[in-house]
Amino acid sequence: MPRTAVLYARSHRRDNLARQIRELEDWCDRAGVIALETVAEVALGIRASKRCRHLLADVAAGRADLLLVRDVSRLSEDPNQLQQIISQYRHQIAISWDDRHPSRW
Repeated sequence: MPRTAVLYARSHRRDNLARQIRELEDWCDRAGVIALETVAEVALGIRASKRCRHLLADVAAGRADLLLVRDVSRLSEDPNQLQQIISQYRHQIAISWDDRHPSRW
């Protein structure tokens, strides 16, 4: 059975969201993961948004196998909060950014 994911894009600029979503969808295609839902939000601030925290809880409850983000900064830019999120949800988060091939992005 294929894995499933909720795609989450966040940026302080709306024009970055479409690019992030395309990258997340491309990652799903390459990995054979089925995208169940795409959530995109314009959000300012360094802490994880309420919507992001709800999506993480949904994934933890089994609604999808993964929460897919472009890079960890989409989850939170607050180092303490990011450490907590990764510690709690480490096996349920996928990162699409491949820094070995930055020219692709």
